[in-house]
Amino acid sequence: MKRYYTSACGLNLSRLSQGFTMVEVVLVVMIMAIIAVTGLPLLTTSMNHYRLKGATEEVVNAFQYARSSAISTGRQTNVIIGNVSHEIMVKQYTIGADFISGGNQLPETSVETGTYQFMEYPLKKGADYFIDMNSVDRFRGVDIVSSDFNSGSEVFFDSLGNPSHGGTVTLALKGQQMIVTLDALTGKVSVSN
Repeated sequence: MKRYYTSACGLNLSRLSQGFTMVEVVLVVMIMAIIAVTGLPLLTTSMNHYRLKGATEEVVNAFQYARSSAISTGRQTNVIIGNVSHEIMVKQYTIGADFISGGNQLPETSVETGTYQFMEYPLKKGADYFIDMNSVDRFRGVDIVSSDFNSGSEVFFDSLGNPSHGGTVTLALKGQQMIVTLDALTGKVSVSN
């Protein structure tokens, strides 16, 4: 004689302890497969959007960081965004003269000459502000399609934060595109699709 036990909510407890039927298992697996098939493209599209958005924010941050550094230090900065090399670089002008140990008088040539040195990347202490988009996993697949700020046409920010010229940087990833615009008059950076 079989005994059936019922729980407080009316479930047959002996039936629950026996496991699942093959039909139930197949049904659950089919439902999970349908969810995976329909959800995977949506997940991929979402991941691509965030990669493109992250790369776009990196370009915006480079412009804004260079501009604010030029204003705060009074030294000219420049930004290079290469569409062939897929690199972002931020550099600051450094005078070749040593004012502390230079003595009473410095030669004019050492005061007027200098070079652009990489600035420190604000998110990695001690690292140069040099980003190779091809080697950073979070930007995988993002292309800098066009840039008005390649090497040789990089933008310079003066001590007032004014850019030497304006232009755009176009980034793309699998049919999605974002455009970063630097205004030539104000130095304001904007993003559009």
